[in-house]
Amino acid sequence: MATSTRATTFRWQESLRKSAPASLAELLDALKRLWAEAAALAENAYLAIQQHSFEPYWTFRAKINEHAALVAVIRGRVQQLTALRSHQAGVVAEAVNREEAEIVILTVKACLKFCFALSANPWLPIGARETFIHEIGVLTQAREVLEKQPQDKLPSGLLDDVDTARMILEEIIDKSPSLTSFDARRPPADDAEAAPAGDAAVGIPAEASTLSPA
Repeated sequence: MATSTRATTFRWQESLRKSAPASLAELLDALKRLWAEAAALAENAYLAIQQHSFEPYWTFRAKINEHAALVAVIRGRVQQLTALRSHQAGVVAEAVNREEAEIVILTVKACLKFCFALSANPWLPIGARETFIHEIGVLTQAREVLEKQPQDKLPSGLLDDVDTARMILEEIIDKSPSLTSFDARRPPADDAEAAPAGDAAVGIPAEASTLSPA
């Protein structure tokens, strides 16, 4: 993230400490901590993906979901302030919107790195398709959020990064083995029972014999 962006974030955070209730200020601070934790987890996930390990990726996604849940909680508080016609409602709402944009920016950049790491592997492990297929929906939502932001406040080329990541991700999903594709090769149970004894002794497709030890 650009230094100027972080400096701006710091200035409006300090202004919130003076205008928002302490509980809301603490929640906004928690959002910033979650962003920092998510950034570190994204780097760990990127390194792990290169080694065909996806567990750190799920840890990263869990942190993003935790951030989204806290955003929802704060916005619920904002609605209460709005109902009370509190002048603080607009200040807090703007702060939450900015924090949401920051985490979306992080998510897009992380997803693009994940896609490059996956595309560099000529042979993707089983489960890669199911792990990353939902990222297409994540990118779609990210674009919707970013398009609502002032474009001069976003990193240059960010929307192009969204499109690039989606394109690479679709290619990865197309070439990734599916968990269900292996089950589809097995004959139905009824057919296996009806087969002659000689065929039943085989019990596996012919091409699977190459996976057996010599």
